[in-house]
Amino acid sequence: MTRAGAWWGASVGAVLVYTSAVLVSVPPPVLFFPRLWRWGLHPLGDEPAIRWYSLLIYIAIGGLCGFLIGSLTRRRPPWIMVAFIATAALLALAWNERQWFLQ
Repeated sequence: MTRAGAWWGASVGAVLVYTSAVLVSVPPPVLFFPRLWRWGLHPLGDEPAIRWYSLLIYIAIGGLCGFLIGSLTRRRPPWIMVAFIATAALLALAWNERQWFLQ
């Protein structure tokens, strides 16, 4: 078990789960309806919903899973790989929101 590998895994896990949750909705979005003060999996008509809270929860779950998996490695992969993975995720997220940037 390596502590450095665990933190490496947590970083990669959080980035990958957040990116997949935003781009392909896997895991499915959990919505919070502030006026109703309740959570749900599907939009409720014209009721405003906040999706950001579920993304934060998914980041934490991805980080925890990555931490556990990374702690099983004998050696930590190079940190530059985290930078490449995070850059690729950022570019994919920016491409997904390109219509917003071009307004």
